[in-house]
Amino acid sequence: MSIGGHNTFRRPEESGARNTQERIRLIVNPRAGAGRAGTGIDALKRAADRAFAQWEIKVTQAPGHASELASEAATEGFDLVAAVGGDGTCHEVVNGLIKDGRARNRKTAFAVVPAGTGGDLTRTLGVPKRLQDALWLAATGITLPSDVGVATFTDQGEQRSRVFINVAGFGANGAVAQTANNKSKKLGGRVTFLLSTIEVLASYQPTPVNITLHTPNGEQHWSGPLVSGFVANGAYCGGGMWVGKGGTMQDGLFNITMIEPTSRVRQAIDGRYLFNGNLSRARGIHQYLATSLSIEPINEAVVPIELDGESPGHGPAEFKIVPRCLPVRGGWMP
Repeated sequence: MSIGGHNTFRRPEESGARNTQERIRLIVNPRAGAGRAGTGIDALKRAADRAFAQWEIKVTQAPGHASELASEAATEGFDLVAAVGGDGTCHEVVNGLIKDGRARNRKTAFAVVPAGTGGDLTRTLGVPKRLQDALWLAATGITLPSDVGVATFTDQGEQRSRVFINVAGFGANGAVAQTANNKSKKLGGRVTFLLSTIEVLASYQPTPVNITLHTPNGEQHWSGPLVSGFVANGAYCGGGMWVGKGGTMQDGLFNITMIEPTSRVRQAIDGRYLFNGNLSRARGIHQYLATSLSIEPINEAVVPIELDGESPGHGPAEFKIVPRCLPVRGGWMP
């Protein structure tokens, strides 16, 4: 198993030493998991106290607050900052830990305690779903310097930049993220994204784009109508789509997947390959390894952008990888 892959250990019942050396800030999105994260604060306190001697909990008050709390924690020298929520909470916390493509504090590691409907990053990091096990992993897991992505895109006529840690995308998956985020997600992340995908693909018109990729073999170009594009730093997105198979978060490369339009029947047949990782078997698939790529819509087409399940804007856009800039604690295989 390569470094940064999943490990196979699991915490034995009633085991695990208390971490007495490190200070952790747990940033809770109370709306995550249809409100379950907010109602589970007492359980989180008990679990945190069993895993850590030095801990504190901060609850977010509004969108963007998690980034402020994470930035503050890094500045104050916390050893660990954990996102307690789903993929959107992780996205906000990481954006607080990174500034201008660099970690605010190289000694502050990022961790995740799953509490939301979206759990794609936790699959990549090998984080257990059970609260106490997730905190045990935060207390005793392996920390590796990991890659993040930086996306530059257009929002309300202005150019903006955001960091993403897991998977970015453009095209139909950008529209799917926007549709899914407008739903309640009471049915869970996978079902919500599946229903949103069906809804979007029923009417989505493939957009013509020009794409430039910087790969280990030099610059490459692609042009044509596109249904979706995935820019994977992590392994999973969209409720379990395995678009980063074979990569790690420490290799300095994105796993790029681009999907050309095919018939509705073929899309339905090939949809399974998005979840089992056998994307090369699907029709109209183009895959690359790259350190960066840019997309330019043709004929003023609107190309929605998605970052870690959030929909912040649209193309033109550029995605660049920043190698090994953020310490991440997870269930890595050494």
